[in-house]
Amino acid sequence: MFAVSDVESELKEDSDNFGSVCRVCRSPLEPPWIRCVQCQPYQHICARCFSFGVEFDQHESDHSYMVVRYNFPLFEPSWTAAEEIRLLESIQEYGLGNWVPVSGRMRVKSAEDCERHYFKYYVENPQPPLPVFEDRENYTRGAPVVFKLSDNPPRPPEGSTLSFEMGGYSAARGDFDVEHDNFIEMDICRMTFDEDDDDDETVVKEPDDEHLYRELSLAALDVYWHCLRERQRRKKMIRDYGLINVRKWYGMLKRRYENNIPLEFLRPFMRLFPPVTFDKYLESLNYKKQLKSDILSLQEYRRNGITRLRSVKAFYQMKKRREHMKSQRHNFTDVISHVTDEQSCLSWLAKQTIVEGCSKTSLANIPVLPKKVIPRLNIDGLPGYEKLSEAEREMCSEVRLVPQAYLDFSRILISECAKQGYLPLAQARTLIKIDVNKTRKLHSFLIKEGRITKDPI
Repeated sequence: MFAVSDVESELKEDSDNFGSVCRVCRSPLEPPWIRCVQCQPYQHICARCFSFGVEFDQHESDHSYMVVRYNFPLFEPSWTAAEEIRLLESIQEYGLGNWVPVSGRMRVKSAEDCERHYFKYYVENPQPPLPVFEDRENYTRGAPVVFKLSDNPPRPPEGSTLSFEMGGYSAARGDFDVEHDNFIEMDICRMTFDEDDDDDETVVKEPDDEHLYRELSLAALDVYWHCLRERQRRKKMIRDYGLINVRKWYGMLKRRYENNIPLEFLRPFMRLFPPVTFDKYLESLNYKKQLKSDILSLQEYRRNGITRLRSVKAFYQMKKRREHMKSQRHNFTDVISHVTDEQSCLSWLAKQTIVEGCSKTSLANIPVLPKKVIPRLNIDGLPGYEKLSEAEREMCSEVRLVPQAYLDFSRILISECAKQGYLPLAQARTLIKIDVNKTRKLHSFLIKEGRITKDPI
């Protein structure tokens, strides 16, 4: 009776010999084949050679044997053991994720069937003992082999805007066009420690000079070593913070936090945190925003008399219905909203009379609304206020003109008037692009003050 370890070792050996050759005729072994259990190590013979009773080395035709078959199911009835082995070998050859070439080698299984079966029985619900690949590096990585260039990081053409933003990064080499301290190799490229090679030396060195030269060379190598470490540190920082493909990183953050966190405000703080700490910081700010929103919602529920969460759904339904009714305004609601304000009521009556097409006599009976008085502008403390005279302050407050803008506009008008001797109103409107009424009042004020003239002298 075999032990469990013996059975597992035999299964492993059979799987290793699947696809190998016959010991006699060297033809590929295809199930079923014969395995001699008396020979050590086990000898594998194809069915044709076994039927002829061939003998070789220590193997004889009367030895005990067993038939190796792979037509039985392991995990599900539609998948035989031979198909399981072929599936794993195909994944090892083409890479995890390339299901189309895998299904092409399976022949009778589609790409969807291969993907579903592999992830179901080898990833999500593995059942030991599982086969062991010869090259463990192929499946310990856990990454598919993709037969196309990846766009992360992107590969922009040299000299483009994106290439400039990426600092001349070359995705194929994983390096930059210009390194940190880019010309430091020029300092050590001609350095040598060969004491016998004095061909390049024009002056015979003294022993002290040789010792000093050696010490300086070692110091230069130490500087170069620190420079290499600094290059690696900077590259690691760029990689950890996602600074190669900045657009993709920032787009991901924008899609995730734009509605809750002002990213432009937080970008300067990135240099203060490690990458993981900064991500936790963003998550905490997002969580704080959500808590604040939940608190405001709870306060709204309490103001409306809701004390149970089960009543929230009914509250939102009634609120939506109330807003819908408010949107459907009619004449009666307009009258109710304007009846408290006499001027608003008269304005509404005039509009309704025009809409209903009443006669002019009816319009005459409706009093005319007085024009709304525009309040004066409070310019106290605004830039340029102390430079104005009392009359200028009064004019700026009445016209609602900022003192500094008044000073700029008046200087332009006075300068133009000095050039040609006069300045009409039409030309003043072309010089300063503001409201025509403000231009007219400013033009009249400057004429009244005697700073400009309207007509030629």
